[in-house]
Amino acid sequence: MKKIIIAVLIIAVLGVGYWLVSPLFIDKIVSEKLEDIMPEQMIPEAEAVVSNGSFSGLQGHNAQGTAKLLKINGKYFVRFEDDFRMTNGPDLFVYFGKDGKYAREAELGRLKGNIGGQNYEVPANLNPSDYNEVWVWCRAFSVAFGKAQLAAADAGQ
Repeated sequence: MKKIIIAVLIIAVLGVGYWLVSPLFIDKIVSEKLEDIMPEQMIPEAEAVVSNGSFSGLQGHNAQGTAKLLKINGKYFVRFEDDFRMTNGPDLFVYFGKDGKYAREAELGRLKGNIGGQNYEVPANLNPSDYNEVWVWCRAFSVAFGKAQLAAADAGQ
């Protein structure tokens, strides 16, 4: 009986270890397009960019690429452009944040992949104007992986 308990514990520890460590070595590539969230009658140039910013890595993680807040037909979306790339990790989620702090209540969803373009619809109960950052946050370890500071689309362009 002791051997069975030890075997089960070893398998559990190995499983949890794999879940925690493997994302650091495995890339997940996503290739969602802007057109996936745009109505057919809209042309891509007609996207309404409210704000945008560039990702930077946090707490020893690498992050780069462009994040945009878009308003399309009255709905808001956060778009990570095709140039998005970041260190992968376990349990990564996308959030809004403000002034250097992620907002736990402003979850946009699980990170779809650590490389490539992806779209996140902003839930109707969130007001994007209350936030000025997009964060990728590891819930398992309460660690920030990256953040994009958003600025008004016509500011500095």
